[in-house]
Amino acid sequence: MSLRWTPLWKVEKIEYRGKDLEVCKDEHTGLYACPYCTPACKKGEPVIDGAFFYTLEDLKRHLDAHKTSYWVKGKRTVEEEEEEEYVTGEEEEDET
Repeated sequence: MSLRWTPLWKVEKIEYRGKDLEVCKDEHTGLYACPYCTPACKKGEPVIDGAFFYTLEDLKRHLDAHKTSYWVKGKRTVEEEEEEEYVTGEEEEDET
């Protein structure tokens, strides 16, 4: 079994959320490539990285996940720094 293959991409149109979307399908394996994660397949360029799926249902679920970007690393929300609370009228005593 090989971990690499030379894909033969064919561009197909699918219906996704009422719109036509062009996706790549490999003629050898039947894998679908995400058009957002793997845009090079439509151009005929070698694909180095990407997201591949055996069924259209799995691809559509992945496309839904692009809206929420669950897998994006390094995208963090800015946390507000906590300010120190000062209580007026109270002072710390020195122990001398």
